[in-house]
Order: sequence, then structure tokens, then C-alpha cells
Amino acid sequence: MSHDPLRGRSALLTRSRPFVGPADTERMRAMLIAARTAIGPTCWHVGDLVWRLFLHGIRHDLAATHRLWEDETGALLGFAVFSPPRTTTAAFELQVHPQARGCGIEDEMLDWAEARWREAAETAASSLRLSTDAGVYEDDTAQLVALARHGFTRIEDDGLLLQRHLADPLPAPALPAGYAVRPVAGEQEIPQRAGAHREAFHPSRVTDESYARLMRTAGYERDLDLVAIAPDGEFAAFCIGWLDEVNKVGEFEPVGTRPAYRRRGLAQAVLLEGMRRMRDRGAESAVVGPIDAMNDAALALYRSVAFRPVSRIYAFVKQP
Repeated sequence: MSHDPLRGRSALLTRSRPFVGPADTERMRAMLIAARTAIGPTCWHVGDLVWRLFLHGIRHDLAATHRLWEDETGALLGFAVFSPPRTTTAAFELQVHPQARGCGIEDEMLDWAEARWREAAETAASSLRLSTDAGVYEDDTAQLVALARHGFTRIEDDGLLLQRHLADPLPAPALPAGYAVRPVAGEQEIPQRAGAHREAFHPSRVTDESYARLMRTAGYERDLDLVAIAPDGEFAAFCIGWLDEVNKVGEFEPVGTRPAYRRRGLAQAVLLEGMRRMRDRGAESAVVGPIDAMNDAALALYRSVAFRPVSRIYAFVKQP
């Protein structure tokens, strides 16, 4: 019989420290892969990690916004992310290895996030609330209980995690005449690629320079950074695919279309091509989320290529 060192323990001897660089990214990545192996899709995909570190790093010092929790041997048990306020809301996110859930780490992480929140509130021009960022998976009982213990209230802003099995038939992309789908050719296309992102997600913090850094980041694969190209050569729609080769699951984050090119099936086309490439690399499923449960347009897009909900993601807030 295997021995679980966490079984029967109500608390762990832990220490926490700031994020320090690429070596920590790799440890976080390994923890998320192990977590997904243990519990399935209801935790961050490795693509979530790379993409969110990229976005945070544009505006913030990652050492100030990311904190890691380790046990007495130095094994990574989880990490927390604090997003400084842009208007009246600061946000946070917790990821705890399933074997460490409910052992007191969630409370330590929330204490850290709330301390950062109070520091930010001291200089805020108006009252500042604290909310979950992406949200909490419905099966993460330990975090749900800890949030209630810390005075957070669930709000009606649910997200959905969607999944698609890649063994099911993948139809060929249906493109308007003159359009094509292909990967980004290289860094010479960064102005086009970053510009498409900025238009699709206006206002956006992504610059040409920051996109160049993303393309040089471990985990990014140019063959999965796909664009739909208009007849005049403009990048009209795009998606980035991420692979967890251990668990054989891909993820799409982000997916977007320039406003002038919407309602032409272009996002559907890049998703289908992305799934084909993931399947060819050995992936058995693909996920996307969280998707706003009230975003009918986004849900219609993903349902059109056979994604289906597998989990709800709850949102919480704490008022000052």
C-alpha cells in the first residue's frame, strides 16, 4: 500500500516566499501537471500559467504579485496570485496541489492576499473590494470553505470550463473564399499578430515588445499560435494553443477576432485547426475557460465545435 504523507494531517509545516524567476515557473508547471493527473481538468492548465504570467509581467513585478508555498522539504504545495487594483477591485487566485487541500494552506494564502488588499486600499481613491480572478472550481471544497471562513460572498458571475474530446470527428475548417489558416511565421509577424490581439481585446496591455517576449517563453509553441488571414493579408482571427503532453490535453487561451471580421466563422476555423494539430501531437482532449456563463456569443462559438461544459467556476467577493 502506498503511503500518503498528507493523510490524516490537519495542517502542514509550510513556508512561503516570493516568485523569483523561470525556475519557479517550471516548478509551478510541474505542480499543475501533477494536479491534473490527480484530479482531472478542474485546475489550471499549464497554458493558464504561461499566459497569466505573461499578462501579469507586462504591468507588475511578478515577485510582488506571485507567492509560492512549500513544505519543510521544499516541495511545492501551491501558489497564490494577487492582481493590484485598476479601478475599484483587486483580485486574487489560489492554486493548491490536491493532496495539500484543506491542510491550512488556503487560509495562509488568503491571509497574504488580504494583507496585499489592505495595503492597496490605503492608497486607493475610493473603497476597494477584493474578488476572485478566474474563480473557484465547484469541486474545490477546501477553497470554498476557506473563502466562507474569511468572509467572502459568492456572487452571480459564474464561469464555465468547457472540454472537447479529440477522438470525436473534427470537421475541416469552413473558410470564406480567399481566407487561410496557418501558424504565425516568426517574429517578423509580431506587429500583425500583436495588433490583431489589441483590436480583438481593446483596450489591451499587449505590446509588440511584450509579444516578442511571449514567443521566447518556455511553453509557447509557434505552430500552435494560429491566425486566419484575410485575402489582403491582414490577420483577422487567432488563437494560441497550449499542450500538457503528460495528461494529453490541450488548451486554447486566448481566442479572438478583429471586430471587422466577426461572424464569418474565422474563430471556429482556427479552433478546428488548433485541435487537429493538438490531436496530431497526441492530445486526447482540449479545454477552454473560464467562459462567462452568460456570454451567449462565446458559448455558441465553442459549442459549434463540440465543446461542452464540465465544471462551473464560482466567483466571490469581499467588501471593505
